[in-house]
Amino acid sequence: MAETGDTTVVGADSHFKGELSFERIAKIVGRFDGKITGKGELQVSQNAKCKADVEAAGVQVDGLVEGNLNAKDTVKLNGSGVVRGDITAAKMVMTEGASFHGMCAVGPDSHKPAAAAPPQPSSQPGQTGQPGQPPKK
Repeated sequence: MAETGDTTVVGADSHFKGELSFERIAKIVGRFDGKITGKGELQVSQNAKCKADVEAAGVQVDGLVEGNLNAKDTVKLNGSGVVRGDITAAKMVMTEGASFHGMCAVGPDSHKPAAAAPPQPSSQPGQTGQPGQPPKK
């Protein structure tokens, strides 16, 4: 991996396997397999292939990502971007031509656990009728 200023780069002719952590910006131009964690933005360039679960402040996808994306801020899927996995983010931008296969939770509360469903009323033995309706006499 090369560093150019504040950007960590996995080059076009590189194939990296393992765990990557970064502080500011990481750019995948080649292939990456593993796990990515960062405090800044991950950029997956066009023609790049990334098979990884990603946790970062932001993610910009122009290439292929196979794995779950978890962004504290924004996930951007540009026209050539493909994501096969689940997305959790505060904000999401999807440009025409982008492809997304998975589930997503987007919004300011997306990182909070889902509230438990309210309990369903149960039928008492010997009663008839629909739950939530008074029993028939």
